[in-house]
Amino acid sequence: MSLPSQSSRTPSSSASRAAGARRFRVLRNPMTLSVIGAVGVVSVWWTLREGGANTALASPNAELQFITTSPPRTALEETLDQGPVTLQVAPASTPTTEPPAPAPATRPGNGFATTTPPSAPTATSLDAQLKLGHDLAATNPIEARRILSSALLSGQLASADARTAADTLNAITEQIFFTPVYNVNDTLFTQYTVQSGDALSKIVRKQKVACDWRLVKRINNLKSESAIREGQRLKLPRGTFHARISKRDYRLDLILDNGTERTVVACFPVGLGSANGTPLGNFRVRPNSKLVNPEWTHPVSGEHFTAEDPKNPIGEHWLGLEGVDATNRDFLGYGIHGTVDPSSIGQDKSLGCVRLLDTDVAIVWECLSEPNSIIEIK
Repeated sequence: MSLPSQSSRTPSSSASRAAGARRFRVLRNPMTLSVIGAVGVVSVWWTLREGGANTALASPNAELQFITTSPPRTALEETLDQGPVTLQVAPASTPTTEPPAPAPATRPGNGFATTTPPSAPTATSLDAQLKLGHDLAATNPIEARRILSSALLSGQLASADARTAADTLNAITEQIFFTPVYNVNDTLFTQYTVQSGDALSKIVRKQKVACDWRLVKRINNLKSESAIREGQRLKLPRGTFHARISKRDYRLDLILDNGTERTVVACFPVGLGSANGTPLGNFRVRPNSKLVNPEWTHPVSGEHFTAEDPKNPIGEHWLGLEGVDATNRDFLGYGIHGTVDPSSIGQDKSLGCVRLLDTDVAIVWECLSEPNSIIEIK
């Protein structure tokens, strides 16, 4: 902003200074100041009315002109005499709106405010729970597995929803369960460092791992039981495996209970007994009934099949079942086994046993243990 009345001044004589002083004394008179103020207000009003002010402020860099009377010179005026001073009017910037900061949570009684950390996504309805589980499968598979397991174990899902949940859980299992990669955030596993003289069967017994040593071999992608070395780190499952069989959906859910939560780690299609012959209730693995490549005799026809017979209807794995409920304790001869007829999966064709595909029953056989594993048929 340029002040022309100051920039054009030259050093004045004594007479001029005296005249200025007299004018200053007149201006200090209250009445005089009142008159000048009134005139100033009228002048400003007239200027704005005529549009002069709008013209002067039209440009953001406009210079504002002021007309003043001349009081005695001061040190500031002497400084301003060194040259014109321009005041730049900056263009108005676009205001930005910041989102409000979250209100801090105050811990009662201590007087200190602490910021509450963001909580994990939650879902209240089963539909929302399913959607959240599917959405998290790629970015947070452990949390997705927990959410989908909870929904599946609730027993309240429709068949179609249960099938999609099972499919996503199987995809997650391939990614984080049947892999030697150990995730410290996965509470279903622990790690063990191989010692001199170890073998997988010995490690399973020593560490009280509730599964067959073949499952440890499978998870750690080992070629054989002896394919380990001292100092090697192995991934071991933590907890006890159980199974839940849905007759409605022809599906077996393999569950790992680590003591704090039950997690569905895999889902397999099954075949069931003809004429609704598969019994209901809770069962456990009958002691000494876990067999690999067993021989079998048909209970009705008496036909016998040797262990090596490719027509053996029960395949290469057998787990005998015994009832633990009052309603099924007398049921004998039922079991979980493989099949030489893959087309029977999803149908009622057995003599009451639970059939699985050979690759699936091998995993179930490795996971379920006696006498702690519970098999629920519902």
